[in-house]
Parts: sequence; C-alpha cells; structure tokens
Amino acid sequence: MLKQVADGVLIHQSEFCQSNAVVVQGGAGVLLIDPGVLGHEMAAVADDLRELGQPVVAAFSTHPHWDHLLWDAPLGTAPRYGTARCAAAARDQLSDPHAKARIAERLIPPDIAGQVPLDLLGLITGLPAETARIPWDGPQVLIIEHQAHAPGHAALLIEERGVLVAGDMLSDVLIPMLDLNGTADPVEDYLAALRLLEGAADGVDVLIPGHGSIGGADQVHARIDQDRAYMHALRDAQVPGDPRIGPSATYDWVAGVHARQLQRLTQRS
Repeated sequence: MLKQVADGVLIHQSEFCQSNAVVVQGGAGVLLIDPGVLGHEMAAVADDLRELGQPVVAAFSTHPHWDHLLWDAPLGTAPRYGTARCAAAARDQLSDPHAKARIAERLIPPDIAGQVPLDLLGLITGLPAETARIPWDGPQVLIIEHQAHAPGHAALLIEERGVLVAGDMLSDVLIPMLDLNGTADPVEDYLAALRLLEGAADGVDVLIPGHGSIGGADQVHARIDQDRAYMHALRDAQVPGDPRIGPSATYDWVAGVHARQLQRLTQRS
C-alpha cells in the first residue's frame, strides 16, 4: 500500500479523489499525516507499518474537512494533532449530535459511504497557537499555518527530507477551493498562503498535495504559479485558462466548483 517518495517518507493514495496519506518515519515509529479515507485502506496501511515494525506514534490533520479528520482503530491510539484553529473548527462541526449523520448524508459520496469509518472522526488535539513544529520523536516537521481553504489550515515542511506536504493546495487535479464562509477576504487569504508556501519552497524536492499527483522539484513553483494565476482570474472575473476545469480535467465536477466560487465572490462584491 505504501510508496516511498523521499528518504523516510512514504505515501498511500486513496481511491477517493486521489487523497494522499503521508507517512514520515522516525526513531520509534511514524508520523501519519491526513490518515486516509476508506476503512480498508487505513487497515492496509496499518498492516504495512506493522510489518515494517513502525507503529504510528503521532498523527496530524492538515485542516478540518471530513476527509482529513478520519481515523480507524487499526492505526492505534497515537496522539492526533492539528493547529489550534483546526481543532476548534473540528469541535464546532461535531458539537451537534447529528453532525456525523449529516456528513455521511451530504458530504460523503454514496458509492463510498459505507466504507468510511466515522466513529473516531475529528478527535484531534489542537497544538498551542504559534507552535512551530509537530511534537514527536522524528525529523523536524515545520508547521506553516494560514487561512486559505479552511480555518487553521497547515502545510508541513520536512526540511531534512526535502518534502513539502501542502494539504489541500498545489494540486494538479483540483483548483484552489476557497473558504467563502469563515473569512472576510478569501482571495487575499489564499494569495497570502501561496506567498508563504513560495517562501518555504527553496530546497523542496518533493511536493505532496492533499489530492493529486506527487510533484518533483520542478513542479513546486509551477503549481504555485498555476494556483496564483487561477486566483487572479477568479478575483478579476476572467475566464481562467486552467486545465483543471477544461475539457481535459480529471474531475468534471471541478468546473462546477469554479462556477459557484465565481458566483459567490460576485455576490460578495
């Protein structure tokens, strides 16, 4: 199930929306970032790690959307972290006793609904505000927090391995998706986040988006530029020449996301 993409860094790509779970090997075990979506896939990842003698000793969710907050019992009971804002948003979402049923009905596609374990959804601990690194016994993982896409979203830089884990940004199959409800200026928030990622890009050899293909060193700035061009076109109500919403798009529903974002921004202005 696991594919090595850098020294001590492995991924599993889900059948669902090319979602990437990231494994970072440390001294006593592994850090698991955005653990996965389907129960049988998470169980298989746990089996692979057991065979490697590398239990999960810590986990991290890059942001508070359901597909990044999942967990399943075979992965163990390691502490699960997120930024303080991410954890607060997850708590708010799940404070309603009907929240999981609503997520299952409205957000999870019907063809996989029975395969997504929701019992342990969102049980993450918020790290203190301004925490710079994930607390664990392994290579330093720097937290780059911003407010693009979701509250408390974090990209992670594993500097000594040359890896940038981007969360739900810098995808080759999904356009930038804005948080249109929780921020006063979603476009500027997104552009600011891209500047942060650009500032961290030097020395990055491997880019891992939340969804889509792994990128090499040549892809890091190319994808930042592509996302920035999309944001400028969206801000200026222009037609973006973006293959992720064109005839060759991987997912035809992404064009609908673009249309809704454009409509909402027009209404806001």
